Amino acid sequence: MVISNALKHNSNSIVVASTELSSQIILIDSDSQPLRPLHEALKLRGYPTRLFYNADEALAHLSKTDILLTHISILNEPKASEFVKAAKILVLTDKQGETLPVEFQADHIFSLKYSKDIHTLIDRLSNFIAPPTRNSETKADNIEHLALLFNINQSLSGQLEINALFERILALAVELKADFAALLVQEGDETIYYRSTQPGREELIGLTGRRFAQRLLKDGLEGWVLRHNQAVVISNTMNDSRWFRASYLPEEEHCVIALPFTLERVGARGVYLVGHKRPGYFTKENVPLMEAVIIQIGMAIENAMLFKNQSERSVQLSLINEVSRAATSILNLDVMLRTVVQAIRRSFVFYSVSIHLYSPATHLVELRARDTLDRFSLTAPIQATTHKLRQGLIGWSAATNKTIVANDVTQDPRYIISKNNKEVRAELCVPIRLGTKTIGVLDIQSTQLEAFDKYHVSALETLADQLAIAIENARLYDEINQRLKELQSLNDIGQAITSTLDLQKTLTLITDHTTQLMNVAAASVVLRDDEAGEVWFAAASGEGSEAVIGLHMALGQGLAGWVADKGEAVIVPDVYADQRFFPDMDKTSGFTTQSILCVPLQTKGHTIGAIEVMNKKSGEFNKEDLALLQALAAPAAAAIENAQLYEEQSWAIKRLAETQRQLVQSAKLAGVGELAAGIAHEINNPLTTIIGLTSLLLDTNAPTTKHEQIEDLQMVNQEARRARDIVRGLLNFARTDTPKREVTNLNRLIEECIFLVYTKSISHKIELRKSLEPLPEISLDVNQMKQVIVNLLNNAIQAMQNNGDRPAILTVSTTFVNPLAAAPTSQAPHSNGRKKRKRIVTDTTPLITSQQNNLDLEAGEETEPIIVCKISDTGHGIQPEHLDKIFDPFFTTKEVGQGTGLGLSISYGIMEKHGGHITVESVCGEGTAFSLTFPISAVSSVKTQLS
Repeated sequence: MVISNALKHNSNSIVVASTELSSQIILIDSDSQPLRPLHEALKLRGYPTRLFYNADEALAHLSKTDILLTHISILNEPKASEFVKAAKILVLTDKQGETLPVEFQADHIFSLKYSKDIHTLIDRLSNFIAPPTRNSETKADNIEHLALLFNINQSLSGQLEINALFERILALAVELKADFAALLVQEGDETIYYRSTQPGREELIGLTGRRFAQRLLKDGLEGWVLRHNQAVVISNTMNDSRWFRASYLPEEEHCVIALPFTLERVGARGVYLVGHKRPGYFTKENVPLMEAVIIQIGMAIENAMLFKNQSERSVQLSLINEVSRAATSILNLDVMLRTVVQAIRRSFVFYSVSIHLYSPATHLVELRARDTLDRFSLTAPIQATTHKLRQGLIGWSAATNKTIVANDVTQDPRYIISKNNKEVRAELCVPIRLGTKTIGVLDIQSTQLEAFDKYHVSALETLADQLAIAIENARLYDEINQRLKELQSLNDIGQAITSTLDLQKTLTLITDHTTQLMNVAAASVVLRDDEAGEVWFAAASGEGSEAVIGLHMALGQGLAGWVADKGEAVIVPDVYADQRFFPDMDKTSGFTTQSILCVPLQTKGHTIGAIEVMNKKSGEFNKEDLALLQALAAPAAAAIENAQLYEEQSWAIKRLAETQRQLVQSAKLAGVGELAAGIAHEINNPLTTIIGLTSLLLDTNAPTTKHEQIEDLQMVNQEARRARDIVRGLLNFARTDTPKREVTNLNRLIEECIFLVYTKSISHKIELRKSLEPLPEISLDVNQMKQVIVNLLNNAIQAMQNNGDRPAILTVSTTFVNPLAAAPTSQAPHSNGRKKRKRIVTDTTPLITSQQNNLDLEAGEETEPIIVCKISDTGHGIQPEHLDKIFDPFFTTKEVGQGTGLGLSISYGIMEKHGGHITVESVCGEGTAFSLTFPISAVSSVKTQLS
C-alpha cells in the first residue's frame, strides 16, 4: 500500500481480491495531504472515493464524478479552472466564509470550513453527498471497524517519537485481535527497524533484529511482500515456503496477514504483519480493514520520520551555523577546532569527537582537537597522536579521501586497537576536503554497535565541508599573522642590532633574536678569517652555545664553514645524512644537531661569515624559513661590518693617543733630564767637599770636640750623603746610555730580585706568591731591569705596611703570549681577518687604570711574541686623580724624606729603552698591579727555546 503520491495509482493498492468500484467522489489533495484522513473515513463508510494528487489525472475522471472535493489551496494550481466542469464541487477552506476565486463563484460550487474532526466533517458533507449504497465494498453498518480505525488514528497520530511509535504499532495487535505483530522498516537500502512480538522472535531487537531482518528480506515472507508489493494471507505458516524457518526458531503453526507500505516522501517502505496461533484465523475479508489500518500506520510512520528528519536537519543546521560562527569569529586554529569538536559531541552525544590534520611536511595525520565523555581524557593534555597514511581508519580515510563507516570496529581489519580506545565499538571517519585535497579527518567514535547511519554520514560530511573552509581561513589568518610578527620582529631586530656599535653585543643580539624568531633550539654566527683560512664561532645562543663560542674550523669545514666559503644557503633536514656536517661540534658542545638551516652573511658582494639555526621546534625547515633567515641576514651582516669598522677606528684612535702620550712623556722627561744634569753637576761638587770634610772631622775625633758638635757633624754628613743620592738619581734619570743587554732568563732575574726583598717582606708579615710560567730567554740589561723590579717590589711592600686586618699579599707572575700561534678561543678577528690579541690591560669597572699609560695590544698593534711580568699588591691602592701623574719625575705620595719621586720615572725610562712598556691598574681599597711588557723579536728563536 502506497501511503504517499503512489496512492494515485490503483496498481499500487493492496490487492487480495480485486473489486473495481465506480468513482462517484473525487478528492484532489496537495502534498501536505489534508484530505487523506477524509478519504479513508469516507471509504470506510462505504462511499466510492478516489484520491488524486495530480490535476491532470483527476480531470480525466470528471465525467464519472458526482462531486469533486478539494482544498482551497488547490484552486491556485494550473488547470484548476477546469474543475468547474464537475457536476458539483465542495471546496474546504481554513476559515469560515473564506472567499473563493472569481472563476469558482458558481451555483454548483460550495465552500465548507475544514474540520480536523473527520466524523463531524463527514456529517456536514452528508448535506451534499448522497448516502452510500448497500452493495458497496464496506458495509454501512461496519460501525465497529470505524471505531477501531478512529482509535488507531487517535493512538498513532499524536506520537512523533519514532521508536515509541513503532512500539505503539506493534501494540495494535491486541486491538486487531491478533496474538502478535511484526514491523519491518527500510529507508533506502538500509533496514532501520525490525521488531516482532512473536514468541521466539521477540528477543531479536536492535542490531540483532536488523541483521535478522536482512534474512527475512532475502528468504522470508516480508521480502516476498515487498518485492511483489502485495498483501498476503497465509492460513498456516507450516504449509508456506515463504515463511522463514531457522533451527534456532520454534516450529509452530500460525496464521498471518502481511501488508506492504511505501512512504515516498521519506524514501522508505516496510511490511506490517499480524498473526494468530490458530491456523485459518485471517481470511481475505480481513484485508480491507487491514488496508485501512496500514494507511493509518503508514501516515503515522511517515509523519514521525518527517519529524525526525526535520529535527535532525534542524540539529544539523544549528551545528553548521555554530561551526560557521566559530569559523568567522575564531581565527585561532586550535581554539576554533576545540570549539567545533565540543559542538559536534554536544549535538550528537557521541563518545569521542576529534579532528586530525594532515601535515605535508611530516606526511602524518596529527591530532589537533578532541572532546570525549571520558573525563580523564578530557582534562589530560592532548598527546602527540599521529597516524601514517593508510594506518588505522583515520589514516585510510586521509589516504583515500573517502568516508569510512565502521559500525563494528572489530570486523574492520584496518582498525587498530589500543589502550585508549578499548571502549569504542563503532567509528566514523570523514575526510576534510579542500577542493580535491584532503587536509584532515573528522573522527567520531561511539561505544555502541551500529551507531552511525546515513544521516550521521550526511550531516558530518556537510560539517566537514564547512570545517575545511574554516580551517583554511584560520590557516591563512595564522600565516598572515605569522608574517606580520616576522616583519615586526625583523624590524625590532634591525633596530636593536643597529643601535649599538659594540661588535660582541651586536653578535649576541643577532643570535638571541634569531633563536626566538625562528623558533629553534640554537643559533650561531661564524665569521671568516681569510688570513688564517678559518671560520670561528663569534656568537651563539640556545642549547650548547657556551661550548662553541670561540671555536675555530678550517674555511669550508662543516656546514657553516661550507656556506661561509661558497656563499650559498643550505637546508639540511638530516645532518647525519650530509657529508658536509662536522659531528665533532656536537661532541664539544653536548648538543645533538638534527637539522640545520644556514645562510651566508654578505655585504657589498663579499661573504663575511654565516648565520645558522639548528633543530626547528615545530616541523622541518622550509622555503619560508629560508626566506625569513635571509631577510634577517642582510641587516645582520651590515650591522656586523659597521661594528667591526667602528671597533677598528676606535683602536686606531687609541693607538694614536697612546703614541702621542708617549711622545709628550718622552719630551717631558728629556727636558727634565737636561735640567737635572746641569743642576746635579753644580750641586755635586760642594756636596763632595762637605761629605769629605765632615767625614775627616768625624774620623779624627779631636778631644776638643764636644759631644753636641759630633752629633751636628754626623747630621751634616748624613744629609749631605742623602743629597748626593738625590743628585746621583738625577744623573741616572738624565743619562741616555744604551742598555748593556745580555741574554738572560727573566724568571731567574725575578727570583734574584725577590730574594733581595724577601727579608723585608717577612718582617712586615707579607705573604709572597709566585706564578712564573716557562719563558724563553730574552735580551736585556740585567742591572737596569733588576733596578726596575726591585723598585716595584719595594713599592708594593711599602703600600701594605699599614693594611690593618686586611691580608697583605704580594703576587708576582709571568706570562708568555704568542699571537702568531693558535689564537685563544675567546679571541675575535676583525673583518680584515687579523686576530685580536688578548688585552693586557682592560678598562673594566670598578678597575681604575691610568688612561695616560693604559696599554692595549689589540687590533693588530703587536704582531710579535711578548712576555708580561705582573707585580700586584693588596694595599690601599692609588687615588684616581693620581694615576695620570705617577710616572712624572719627582711626583710622590710618600711623606717628606721617604722618597724622591724618581723611582717610577726611572723605571718608565728603562722599560722604554728596552722597547717595552709599564702600565698600572689600581682599585682603591683593594690594591695595585704593575705590568711590565717585554717584546721578543725573533719568533723562530722563541719557538726553538720553548721546544
